[in-house]
Amino acid sequence: MAKANFVKKAQKNIYVNGKVVKYKSEKGKRAGQELSKLDRTVPRNENDIIIIHKGESYFWWQFKNGGKNFSKTRPKNSQLTQSNYLSQLYAIQERIEDISADDVSDLESIVDELKSDIESLKDETEESLSNMPESLQYSPTGELLQERIDALETALSELEDIDLDYEEPDEDDLREELKDDIDEDDLNIPDEDEERKSLVTDAMIKEKKQEHLDEWIEEKIQEIQEVSFE
Repeated sequence: MAKANFVKKAQKNIYVNGKVVKYKSEKGKRAGQELSKLDRTVPRNENDIIIIHKGESYFWWQFKNGGKNFSKTRPKNSQLTQSNYLSQLYAIQERIEDISADDVSDLESIVDELKSDIESLKDETEESLSNMPESLQYSPTGELLQERIDALETALSELEDIDLDYEEPDEDDLREELKDDIDEDDLNIPDEDEERKSLVTDAMIKEKKQEHLDEWIEEKIQEIQEVSFE
């Protein structure tokens, strides 16, 4: 995995494309030779866009035999690996870490997408294993692929076991919960104004329902975030 390096202050503008520039090597076997390199501090043309302005802080990382990558924010693990498997796995885990939902349907859609992506990754890994010569399927590489398949199957099973059937609380039960919260004197509602009292009570019940839903969603998110990929 590549290492993310933090730079507190850019000395020059850094561009999206950069320009290939020539320079004379001063060291090693190529000393004195004219070489070329991509310089991201030089715009390729007038349309090249600045991604890091001079004076801004940024992160950069680089893979072997590859150019530098730049970002104003810390790169995620999925960006720091060239492994197709790990990149997809880390992306799934990052989505789980950042998961948020406003209602039950949102949560169901998120879980369905996660299961679909995990299933796809498992299928790819199984295909890689089956395409290996049988003698290599029992080698360390084959064993690693099988371990990954088993881990993904476990994650899928744990997601399947999460109960997403939400039961809305009974209104009579909520009214009981609200008895201590409803103070007619504090609400300044005359006893004879039954309609206003009912409206206020209904509003409080609606708010209480939302509290129950929010708590349930938070519990389910925690269950999802506890899913293991090991």
